Amino acid sequence: MPPKISIVTPSFNQGRFLEETILSVLNQNYPNLEYIVIDGGSTDETVEIIRRYQNRLAYWISEKDRGQVQAINKGLERASGDIFAFINSDDVYLPGTFAAVAEYFEAYPQTEWVCGDTIMFGEGHATELIQSVVPRSAAHCLSWAYTAAQPGHFWRRELVEGGFDEGWPYDFDHDLYVRLLLAGHRCEHIPLPFAAYRLHAFSKTVAEGRYFAEEFERSAKVYEDRLTGADRRWCRSTRYLRRSYAATETGNKKEGARWLMRALATYPEGLAQRPFWGCLRKLTTNGSVPDAG
Repeated sequence: MPPKISIVTPSFNQGRFLEETILSVLNQNYPNLEYIVIDGGSTDETVEIIRRYQNRLAYWISEKDRGQVQAINKGLERASGDIFAFINSDDVYLPGTFAAVAEYFEAYPQTEWVCGDTIMFGEGHATELIQSVVPRSAAHCLSWAYTAAQPGHFWRRELVEGGFDEGWPYDFDHDLYVRLLLAGHRCEHIPLPFAAYRLHAFSKTVAEGRYFAEEFERSAKVYEDRLTGADRRWCRSTRYLRRSYAATETGNKKEGARWLMRALATYPEGLAQRPFWGCLRKLTTNGSVPDAG
């Protein structure tokens, strides 16, 4: 029997997408699957949809909760699989994902955490394959230098038994990555598309994007003092670059230049990296957002 995979879907009033999500899990036809759906008391067609598939679910509930993070944690508490992941109720897994993940964990028993690639899609958005640059260290993570969309991540369950921190309602997954990396754990990249991430007007990523950025900034401040040497300087410099960009965006180029120079003084190595030049280009031409790769 292959390793048991536990999947949790947190849901709230996403009935128009939920069935597609559920089927993307069940149609993996993975022989050792535990699927859990935690709904926050939806008032749309969500419960009706869940009931259609309840015989194939390990557990489901629909009750008022404190939001997405608590819902995931409630599912995690019930999970018993060797491997754990969660997928939101508007995203989908791609065919063959669970088999590929299980095969990798079996082939490399020391593996604790993997991430595949993700397709971004949605009405009004270009469909695009995002090849993951997995977080390699806490500094790499805190400096916004990774690209690894959430639906592509799978962990050994014991690695995440402590759950996600509700103090980060938007960047809770990013917070987990930082904590795991600080503890010495490693994320490994599997160069296969695992999931499709849906962009739409009501998704948190689109509708509430500014809160992600605010939490990212707070996260950098919280964890910066746990870094040392060049890692700490890199993280701090990245915060200054973001301030430079934000100031320039509002038309305050003098402030933008001040933060840009402070970033360079803090981390001169940044002169060889794209974020610095992106901010400089923004300052001088009011160009596009810098790519923090």
